[in-house]
Amino acid sequence: MENSIYYKYINQKNVFLMNLPSDILVEILSRLPARAVFRCKCVCKTWIKIFSDSKFVTLHFAKARPGIVVHQSEMFKNFIKLVEFGDEIDHHDLDDDSLLKFDLKRISEFSGANIVLDGSVNGLICLRDSNYEHESVYVCNPTTREYVRLPDPEGVVQYPSMATYGFGVSRVSGEYKVVQVFHDQVLDPIRQTCIRIPWSECHVYTLGTGSWRSINENMLNFAYGRRCRSVGLFFNGNIHWLIKDLDDTHEMISCFDLENEVFQPFPAPFPGKEGLLGGLGVLQDRLCLCDNTSYCEINIWVMKEYGVEKSWTRQFVITKMTELTGPTLEVVYPFKIFKDGVIMVLWGDFFMLYCCNKSNVGQEVDLDQPRGPNKIEAMLHVSSLVSLKNFGFENVCNF
Repeated sequence: MENSIYYKYINQKNVFLMNLPSDILVEILSRLPARAVFRCKCVCKTWIKIFSDSKFVTLHFAKARPGIVVHQSEMFKNFIKLVEFGDEIDHHDLDDDSLLKFDLKRISEFSGANIVLDGSVNGLICLRDSNYEHESVYVCNPTTREYVRLPDPEGVVQYPSMATYGFGVSRVSGEYKVVQVFHDQVLDPIRQTCIRIPWSECHVYTLGTGSWRSINENMLNFAYGRRCRSVGLFFNGNIHWLIKDLDDTHEMISCFDLENEVFQPFPAPFPGKEGLLGGLGVLQDRLCLCDNTSYCEINIWVMKEYGVEKSWTRQFVITKMTELTGPTLEVVYPFKIFKDGVIMVLWGDFFMLYCCNKSNVGQEVDLDQPRGPNKIEAMLHVSSLVSLKNFGFENVCNF
């Protein structure tokens, strides 16, 4: 009896919604979380048509709640999670109802896949499967459960050579691009540290073109003899890497303009500092560098005026929790600050933390985080309903 009353109530609600003017109905549906949209596709053909319309996709993305994409790899497991922040995004809580989880074991046809997260832009993420036998790059929309494998970059990156990647969208043309910077390294035979980089190459893949392009080496003059340190950070239409000149101790930030496809150096906040454990991030819509070199505190420097060296300011000083004090080799990546001053950070590739710059209080982010042999990566992410087929891909696959 109770079930029949419940379903009668649901049917009445559906009839009410279907009788609304189309513009009001679209406005209501555009406020749903992405996970709820896919559930609602089962309601009727009219709603399927609405959800497939490009104007609705654009409107839904404009209203989507921010969140994070988390990549976790454990023994025999490899998956990504999408989770949104709660309705009150000034509070550091995550919405459990928005959690989506996808197994990545089938995305690579190679056994022993080593998948890493190389970027998150406008609902799309860039994944890479890399080992000594192949280098495969994927672009994925985890919300629509679509992914494509890009043509393989030229050559295989073998130790001691290295390649670093970035993913972003150009400011004017709106083109999505994957950038690969390759370094041929010569190592010190005893210390196994890089002492020379004979040459570097840069390749760019624009989504929808079907091939990689080599960038003129004259654009890489500043990068010669330097060492990239991390996945490129996309911000303000550019991709950024923290680099170091091997001839001195000067830390720099390499900046690749996606629109003009040129490199330009950025000044770091403290040139000449050796042994820097620095991680790039974006806080309050400003480029920042998180320094974890100190034994007892984490210092976050913010570039208040983009591209201006003198605008670097040490804005946040976080006292480390007792269990994290002392010598460390972990780079800290900040990626979200809340109204009460709590900052969400990724500590190395081990776990995510909430840290407070006003006290030494800290706690793990309220997600199921792996234990034992593991790797975790996290980036800001906003879910999008855009299909990869819109970029002209013919080889779109589904999870």
